[in-house]
Amino acid sequence: MKQTTKLLSSLLVSALVASSAFAEIRTWTDTSGRQVTASFIGLDGEDIILKTADGATHKFALTRLSPEDQALAKSMKPSDQPVMLANSTVAQASAAVDRLVANGLVRANPERLKMTPPKAPIKSFNPLANDEQFVRRVYLDIVGRIPNYTETIQFVQDSNPSKRAKLIDMLLDSPGYNSNTFNYFAEMLRVKDRLEQDNLRGVPYINWMQHEIEKNTSWDKMVFEMLTAKGKMWQDGAAGYLLRDAGMPLDNLANTLAVFLGTDVACAQCHDHPFSDWTQHQFYEMASFFGATTTNMRAAENRKKGKDASGMMAVNAMKDLMPKIEEMVTSSGMDIKRIRNGINNYMGANRFIVGDMSTNSMKLPHDYKYPDDKPNALVEPKFITWTKNDKNLPAYKQTMKSAEELRPAFAKWTTDPSNPRFAMAIANRMWKRAFGQGINEPVTNIDDPKQSVNPELLSHLAEEMKRVKFDIKSFMRIIYNTRAYQAEATSEKMVMGEPYYFQGPLLRRMSAEQAWDSYMTLVLGDPDKYAKPLEDLYSRSIDLDLSNPKLDAQTVLVKYDAFRKMAEKERALMGGGLAEAGGDDMMMDGGKAKGKAKAEAKPAGEMMENASLTYGGMILRRASTLEQPAPNGHFLIDFGQSPRALIDGSVKTGSVPQVLMMMNGKAQQMLTSPDSLVFRTMAKVKSPPEKVEALFVSVLNRRPTLAEKDIAKRALSGGEDGYSNMIWALINTREFIFIQ
Repeated sequence: MKQTTKLLSSLLVSALVASSAFAEIRTWTDTSGRQVTASFIGLDGEDIILKTADGATHKFALTRLSPEDQALAKSMKPSDQPVMLANSTVAQASAAVDRLVANGLVRANPERLKMTPPKAPIKSFNPLANDEQFVRRVYLDIVGRIPNYTETIQFVQDSNPSKRAKLIDMLLDSPGYNSNTFNYFAEMLRVKDRLEQDNLRGVPYINWMQHEIEKNTSWDKMVFEMLTAKGKMWQDGAAGYLLRDAGMPLDNLANTLAVFLGTDVACAQCHDHPFSDWTQHQFYEMASFFGATTTNMRAAENRKKGKDASGMMAVNAMKDLMPKIEEMVTSSGMDIKRIRNGINNYMGANRFIVGDMSTNSMKLPHDYKYPDDKPNALVEPKFITWTKNDKNLPAYKQTMKSAEELRPAFAKWTTDPSNPRFAMAIANRMWKRAFGQGINEPVTNIDDPKQSVNPELLSHLAEEMKRVKFDIKSFMRIIYNTRAYQAEATSEKMVMGEPYYFQGPLLRRMSAEQAWDSYMTLVLGDPDKYAKPLEDLYSRSIDLDLSNPKLDAQTVLVKYDAFRKMAEKERALMGGGLAEAGGDDMMMDGGKAKGKAKAEAKPAGEMMENASLTYGGMILRRASTLEQPAPNGHFLIDFGQSPRALIDGSVKTGSVPQVLMMMNGKAQQMLTSPDSLVFRTMAKVKSPPEKVEALFVSVLNRRPTLAEKDIAKRALSGGEDGYSNMIWALINTREFIFIQ
């Protein structure tokens, strides 16, 4: 009986992976007499495309087949189903993932029957998403915005069987991928522009992260750089990771373990973990790796041992320079009382620097109450383990002969491929990005991988992450080419805590950044052409070498003046409005922008040499190029952008401010303005039915149904305001806000 059950399960898995929607499966023979069983997908020029039972799609020269099979292929009708065709390496990797997902679906059915009320068995993956659903989803998931009119039409009309794989490759190599990936990491790592310390801003950290993503630096290298960086943030942008929590090493450690290793030990900071095996002593043993690390020169000055000479000089320099600065300001006729605090804070920002002392000062808290040690006792560093065999892994073989080696040792242990959680944590997170839910939830606490919804899949993805050497882009390419990802979204209502088995991505709401960047697509056409200017202005104006004995009061005042004028320079680069948005390539027939615009349109590239477009005080650029996070009252904040206080702190639920913003806010007014690119796109066609179709394709990335055309016809009978009303109605639909 067990053998029969196993056989039936394996047959069902094969059926799940090899969709019956494709053409009839037959045996093909090559010129050497070798045979393969596969279904016919179609011809691509001189090549044939076949799909084998393992779910992999293969493309090779038609001439490699026997003459009989060549003739048959030329006479056969291509499959009318969407095709997933990646290169052979990616296709095989994606098919392996699909097999594990299919196994999970089979195992899920007995549990589904036990639910109250019982749920029907899952017999297959969801049907493949159609081209209109797929193009919208993949743009939102990879580049963080909806496709514009031209991008949608080009993809839907493309008859190339490999167009999905090619689109995935193109998007992964686009600036939009960099922007969207930054948005994700910024929320995960709580990246902020304005930090709690006076005049200390995270701009250099933000710039560093964006450049590393643009270079496709591997995840392990990025994490290693963040954990081992030294100096000021504008000397090494990666130092922003530790300076983000300057003076709070224990909080930073808790976040580090949760984000990079999927290990939630925050409770153990104050007491033994109530639900896991982590103890408070273990937490401080881990914190001891940062016991010699300082983020403030004044803290270094106060160390009883191993004083940092440059830190002492810097603190003394501020004391010595202020009287001279006050004298110069007063003699020039200015009121020193108005700017004294500003100058102090300006110089004070230069005290925040990541460094390592020669002694480890980590101690247990004064109220430590457990019998294994005493309060205020010095703590030796020790790596945590998840199983008793972990300590034998290469990751645990670290050298720590001096205090200065503690932090690098921690970084090497964290990012080592043999660390039991590093690859698994980021693989689980990336899976959630694509499917809306992690294999293990929450993603910050992989306490026991065997308790996840699909342990084999989770382990396999961790190994895949290692295989691609922590290349996030390569890893996501595999995920996006799976049959599971390219299935229709699951809209079934799920109870909180209910397991999900990934028969397709979950229907999920846009993030604040995706909604804003989609608005920017409707306004700008190609929002990636509008880059942020002056990204290094802060670093150049804030930097002072307080340890340099030659630093004088005049230099401080000159640089402080430049620092104060940053906002003026940024405001000077705000210019142009909706009429100047969108380049020629964004228009349907390649013509120049027309309509009711009063200003003459300029190409986007020309505009961005000296200005950013604005509307109603809003800067029209992608979310990744704006202040992190956006200021209060901005669309992004009202729509749920994370305030960057907590890991993954965005809000995906609706609220009254969101409703008001969508129905009658500045962003909505911008889209319904006659000067908007949406109106100018509709202006390229003459008849009302064509305008309606252009509007639907622009906003929802699909053509309207017959019923929708009939409703639109009645709405337009009232005059030109009908188009504005239609735009308003479409952007307020669930279909626009949700990712199908």
